[in-house]
Amino acid sequence: MIRKLKYGFVCLGLLLTAFLAQRCANAVAPTGGPRDTTPPVVVATAPENHSTNFINKKIEVTFDEYVTLENANQNVLISPPLSEKPDIKLKNKTVVIKFKEDLAANTTYTINFGAAIKDLHEGNQFKDYVYSFSTGDHIDTLCIAGKVVNADDKKPVENVYVSLYAADRDNLDSLPMTTAPNYITKTDKEGNFKLDGLADKQYLVFALKDVNANLYFDLPNEAVAFLDTLVAASYKQTALPKANDTIVVDSVAVGTATLPVYDQNSLDLTLYMFTEVDSTQVLLEKKLVEEGLLRFVFRHPAQDAVVMTPEMLPDTFNLVATHSAASDTVWWYFTPNVKDSLWVQVKYDTIINDSTRYSLKFKDKNARNKKPETLKVSNNLLGRGGLIAGDDLILKFSEPIVRYEMPDSAVLKCDTSLYYGRLAFEPADEEGLKFRLCTPFSADSSYSFEIPDSVFFGIRGRTNETIKADFHVMGDDEYGNIYITVSPPEGMRQVVVQLTDESGKVLKQQTINKKQEVMFDHLMPAKYKLRALLDADGNGKWSTGNYHRRTLPETILDYRDPLELKAGWDIDLEDVWELTY
Repeated sequence: MIRKLKYGFVCLGLLLTAFLAQRCANAVAPTGGPRDTTPPVVVATAPENHSTNFINKKIEVTFDEYVTLENANQNVLISPPLSEKPDIKLKNKTVVIKFKEDLAANTTYTINFGAAIKDLHEGNQFKDYVYSFSTGDHIDTLCIAGKVVNADDKKPVENVYVSLYAADRDNLDSLPMTTAPNYITKTDKEGNFKLDGLADKQYLVFALKDVNANLYFDLPNEAVAFLDTLVAASYKQTALPKANDTIVVDSVAVGTATLPVYDQNSLDLTLYMFTEVDSTQVLLEKKLVEEGLLRFVFRHPAQDAVVMTPEMLPDTFNLVATHSAASDTVWWYFTPNVKDSLWVQVKYDTIINDSTRYSLKFKDKNARNKKPETLKVSNNLLGRGGLIAGDDLILKFSEPIVRYEMPDSAVLKCDTSLYYGRLAFEPADEEGLKFRLCTPFSADSSYSFEIPDSVFFGIRGRTNETIKADFHVMGDDEYGNIYITVSPPEGMRQVVVQLTDESGKVLKQQTINKKQEVMFDHLMPAKYKLRALLDADGNGKWSTGNYHRRTLPETILDYRDPLELKAGWDIDLEDVWELTY
């Protein structure tokens, strides 16, 4: 009996131990430790990095762990470029590069791996590893570096080629369009670039967004950037030496007495990227875009373009021509169903001489399901329904108005007083697109009005829905003004000073050609920015560059700080804004 009892206790103990062991094992399962964030490390190269008298056909770079090689043809760049791309493959932990052609004599080559190499398991990048070698008896150690940004908004440009062409080559200016460069690299996410292993020469610096991947600037839609002066390569900047120390510049030892001059300009270049615009005037579009609306679109502003018809038009046709704000588009509004077709001639200098007969029967595939079109109406009220004291209230219509019939049911309210049928409007432009409310307003008063539907009739037979507006005439304590004295560079044709919002949208601008005070008035409380366009060609807007004519894009200068304007405040900037290139 005692044996059986002992045996039972032993079995129970074993079961309990096994149960607890299982629970403990589950509770302390290994987590695998912290994530590996260390990139791969080069442990051997064959031949050694920075080798001279290079005669091999193969290079091997071995890492301390297994790696992956991503988009080698795009990420790995060899300078000077080769006629045939080498084979770049992985063998265990080693990247193997095999050349398919003989290399140039007495030349320093650099192989930049960019973002091609990552470790196998965690994807840690081994960024911007550079292997260099020379087929001669020395390694070139000079450098050119800088940044590529968009010319118009100064944002960095990623993944564009930056090329160097040695200044001693023939037909230097035409080389980016016909010939592979002497050296090449790509910009990173911040637009930065660096070209190492350069010979002691001067270079033409050229950047290209290469659409067709041939390294040539041979398409009109390829963005480019260039410098209009040659650049001499420099030694990289190093820490200042202690007394009697030997200085090492790019792995080459030189004595303190022979330390080369550090050229800041060639290591801190800024290239402004742009897309060339063809200056030839072209009629891009001529089309019946809606019922009663012909549109003519030009490549450039066309104030001098002639758009006319040789036909005699009935009065009921009601033809009204308008231009866009940029003058690159002409609209012809007319009353539909008066004529079936129309001859239109477009002339511009000797470049455009177009004659076309248009069918005026607009075909709308969705006509059956569409509701009748109504006039679109907007106004000139500022944010929060404000009207500047002394200004008129203007209604803006989506097409010219041919007549209006104001009923007695129209309502105007001033503070608490109501007025019926007292609304009178008059045209505020020649085309009939704007109408002015003929009512004087008092400062610091609130108003509202309501105009019933079918009061205004457009040239195409459309009419308005109910128009409502609530507004108040602002006092001086509700807006502010900005004053700044601007001094253009000497010899500059003119400067366009622009006020923008925080996103860069232009709100107001003034053109000056001498040192003077610029005022931007009646501004709502907000944050603003100032910028100045050095308008060298005098066309009143920013002009892009043209490499074929060796003209750089016009310079845009930003004022040093954003300006926060509060209600009832003036910002009067005392320091003169001296504009310099």
